[in-house]
Amino acid sequence: MKKILSVQELKQSPWPGRFTETFGANLVSAFLYGDCLEEGFSALERPWTVAFILKDASATEVDKLKSWSKKALREGVEFSYVFSSAEILSNLETFPLEFLEMSRRNQVLCGIAPLEGFSPNREALAAQCLREWNAFLFHRRLDAKPNATDYLQELSPLLSGIYYLKCGNYPENRRQVIDAFPEIMTTENPLDSLQNAITKLCACSQLNTNV
Repeated sequence: MKKILSVQELKQSPWPGRFTETFGANLVSAFLYGDCLEEGFSALERPWTVAFILKDASATEVDKLKSWSKKALREGVEFSYVFSSAEILSNLETFPLEFLEMSRRNQVLCGIAPLEGFSPNREALAAQCLREWNAFLFHRRLDAKPNATDYLQELSPLLSGIYYLKCGNYPENRRQVIDAFPEIMTTENPLDSLQNAITKLCACSQLNTNV
């Protein structure tokens, strides 16, 4: 079975109609999200990841996707997150980094744009960015790579959140992040080079865009 190779091809495929038919009025949004929208993504090597927002995300509703899972994977499509509208509202300050990325970097397949107009609580975003950074260091200190570019894909969501804290808007592409944080391209000890920039932005709960 032929894999879907572009966003436009996916939008014009039967999948948006299948999602609408599967969930009916319960569907709020089905959209592409995550690594598949990053620069350098190859649909021949990795799947398109589709996330869903439903009015009711109970197990019964989510299970409706299972009948499509195998067919989707054969075409290079993978189902990732399923949220209810209520779950998003109750977790906006718990996972502001994920919801910021979701609201700014997506491709809608059917329904409405996810979290349109969302602006994260800066204190909550700074706290999560610092947690994510410390977790990254914990897992990577003993597996340090000599070239900072090797970290860019893995760190992309985190660095985009840090960019938002520094500049007040979400980056349009990876080049903007690199330009804002030249430490990323330091060839010696890239993790140490990023440490000061990130902790400086995240340490204070009252951040402003001129830090």
